[in-house]
Amino acid sequence: MSSIETTMLPVLQAVLSGILVGGVYGLLSIGLSLAFGVMRIVNFAHGDLVMYGMYVGVVASTLLGIDPLLALPASFVLMAILGALQYRIVFRRFVGHTTLNQLLAAIGLGLALQMAAQLVFGVDARSAPSMFAGSYDLVGPFFFARAQIVAFLVAGVATIAVELLLRKTQWGKAVRAVADNIEAAEIVGLRSQRINLTAFALSCGLAGIAGTIMVTYYPTDPTKGFTLMPIAIIATTIGGLGSVGGAFLGGIFCGVIQQTTAMLWNSALQDVPLYFLLLVFIAYRPTGLFGQRSE
Repeated sequence: MSSIETTMLPVLQAVLSGILVGGVYGLLSIGLSLAFGVMRIVNFAHGDLVMYGMYVGVVASTLLGIDPLLALPASFVLMAILGALQYRIVFRRFVGHTTLNQLLAAIGLGLALQMAAQLVFGVDARSAPSMFAGSYDLVGPFFFARAQIVAFLVAGVATIAVELLLRKTQWGKAVRAVADNIEAAEIVGLRSQRINLTAFALSCGLAGIAGTIMVTYYPTDPTKGFTLMPIAIIATTIGGLGSVGGAFLGGIFCGVIQQTTAMLWNSALQDVPLYFLLLVFIAYRPTGLFGQRSE
């Protein structure tokens, strides 16, 4: 094996691993992007919903004795219900405009969810390995954790399902109509509040799915949502606020940057390039790669 191959193989391994990790980042970012694209709501509590989705997997594994992946439907439904309650109690008065009050309300909500998790689950890190834990697949010179492969596949299927739901169904057309012009949508008979409620519930349900598949290879604690939220924001900003496919690709991009930085530099500093990229996109391309300009 030549010296070039010796150097490049670890880089390619990091890139491929980053794609797998980034797929789940993309899924947790889709919900954040959807809430903004439809309602102009930046939900800083979104990461805490991912954290609660992770605890659904923990409960399924430790208390019920079932594989966390089998709890995905329950996680989606529970987080969707929690999201609907959040919308009704907090966010519905902020639809259509992101204000400082809306951001502060979301941050306060996230802190409340975090403290509730500490009271219920404690502060210790918990994990919930799936049936694929500890299994690896070799493809040529590369190896992949089977749990991450499954997580990526689930994230990809969920992303495609959301895209089809938004583009091919009457509900999806109604969502896009409300997002484009809420006044005109109401004039033609669409019930914007109900549509916004279901769209917000969907965005939170996706956070639950992302959390439950992530906990199969990534331990959680009550502060995990806070640590994941910057990744979701960066992925959504890069992909474009309001773009489902863009958020997914932005998540993959973040995963690749993380893994290659950890391999070439320092794993403790793997997020540093992402913060610089966030500043660049905010300064020079605030609409991201696939987003559209909004007021």
